[in-house]
Amino acid sequence: MPTVTAEKLCEAMDGELIRGNANVQIKGVISRCTRVQPGFLYFDVKGGKGGNDNILVAIQKGAAGIVISKHKKVLPFDDENIAVISVPKVWEAFWQTVKFYREMYDIPVVGVTGTSGKTTTKEMIASVFRRRWKVLKTVGNLNLPEFVPSHIMRLQFGYQAAVFEIGMNRPGHISKQARVIRPKVGVITHIGSGHVEHLGSLENVMREKWGITEGIPEDGYLVLNADDEATAKIDKSCFKGQIIYYGLKNKADYMADNIVFTERGTAFTAKFGGKEYCFFIPTFGRHNVYNALAAIAVARIFNFDVGVIKQGLAKYRKPKMRLQIVKGIKDSTLINDTYNANPDSMMAGLEVLSLLSKGKPTIAVLGNMLEQGQYAAESHRRVGEKAAKLNIDWLVTVGALAREIAKGAASNSKTMKIWSYLLRKQAAAFLKNHIPSGSVVLVKGSRGARMERIVKELKEPQKPTETQNTQ
Repeated sequence: MPTVTAEKLCEAMDGELIRGNANVQIKGVISRCTRVQPGFLYFDVKGGKGGNDNILVAIQKGAAGIVISKHKKVLPFDDENIAVISVPKVWEAFWQTVKFYREMYDIPVVGVTGTSGKTTTKEMIASVFRRRWKVLKTVGNLNLPEFVPSHIMRLQFGYQAAVFEIGMNRPGHISKQARVIRPKVGVITHIGSGHVEHLGSLENVMREKWGITEGIPEDGYLVLNADDEATAKIDKSCFKGQIIYYGLKNKADYMADNIVFTERGTAFTAKFGGKEYCFFIPTFGRHNVYNALAAIAVARIFNFDVGVIKQGLAKYRKPKMRLQIVKGIKDSTLINDTYNANPDSMMAGLEVLSLLSKGKPTIAVLGNMLEQGQYAAESHRRVGEKAAKLNIDWLVTVGALAREIAKGAASNSKTMKIWSYLLRKQAAAFLKNHIPSGSVVLVKGSRGARMERIVKELKEPQKPTETQNTQ
């Protein structure tokens, strides 16, 4: 990161330098005292007497300056060389400073949000961008406001483009991030009932996702799913940029058909610009074709050649615990899709289970879906209905909420075998003893359900290596 003087940062955050050297070089900014590095500017977001210990830790770690509230009258240190900046609100000053650093870099930036599909779409876009640029991307799915500053600070390492995943769990999170990230292109993958618990209604979720537009410039782009019901409901009249649509059913700028699932992934034909092109992605499901179309649309905005886009998508790597194929006990195949879940991603996972079974016994092991609020019971029952419609052979639910999945399945199927357990260990013990040989097993649930622990119990034990055998 370019070094900036304390005086320059003081101006950026509308603060007042009340002590120390105005020309001291600041190498970075941070709001967590334990992560301070020598030369950093530390923001005392806790404030008051309780923040004194944090300030002392920051100084011990080499902070070159401290940002405090104007209400703080006594400092817990005497070193006159440390720059001290006083501001009305420390947290707001911190974000102003992060925005200042972001504006130092004039590079292509993409922001991706949505109830589901945002991590995969981000990874697909990044995989394509890597064919041309050194790309900064959100690590994993660390997509809440508290992680944005650390992502922005990484721009110092010569990145030529950035792809940020923009998530939320409280009102205002998306718009706040978007205003700092300032994406040239924003993507809304899908808007569903996830986060209703925090936002109160699906309409509020829609408004929150639309907050990404607050950071897109007037000459920017918004990429929307034409098949998503919420897309038609959102008032788009206030958006000044260009809107590009993708989808499989409704008319769109980027469309796909001829979807074929193989043992290695998914092939499809994409139609755009009046022409047809064949693509392949090393993952499964129609929902991932949607994600790939979004990535294609974004890449074309930045004038990527179709051949380069094909290479990027073909080399996309699935994030951990997202449709990962794992060898299981009794010659079973485990589909580890346990990172997170909402109704749409759960039903998409069931479709993948059905597609990969090829006549083998199918087992869906499904845990609670969290943050569904008033839609919780209905959402879980919808998943059960989908499992019945796909003729899944066995359904094993884990958790109190997931019992509604069992109810939805039972009311729509007379042949499905259904078991419900409150605890993971109960479900795992049952499956270890009764899983049919050669079956295909989908394991999925919200992050809080920790369903990956069931995958661990059902994995085929690793054989000792030759080195281990000789010891």
